Amino acid sequence: MTEGPVFHVEVTAGSLADLKAFTDEMQPDDLGCRPVVRRRGTEFVLDAYLPEAQLDTARGSRPAGGVSLEVVENVTEVGLQRQQEVGEGNRFAARGAVPRGLGRKE
Repeated sequence: MTEGPVFHVEVTAGSLADLKAFTDEMQPDDLGCRPVVRRRGTEFVLDAYLPEAQLDTARGSRPAGGVSLEVVENVTEVGLQRQQEVGEGNRFAARGAVPRGLGRKE
């Protein structure tokens, strides 16, 4: 398990070669469910989910000069906040009430 927070990061590069060089060197563990490079104007963008230590390393890597890293959100913090919505008991017990929040698989 990863220690420390995990961040959703947009990796932006001016060319596919720069983006590939960055991902080849960094070997990110998580590029989302379906990694897709998308165009934004003249640049190429890829989503990655990086632990804090890997994000710090990525910022100082050799191919980082050809890419920019923009932190979108701290997904660990967002996940912990969303877990606060999880209630206790059977959320389907009250007839006519619409269940809210995250469920728990039993």
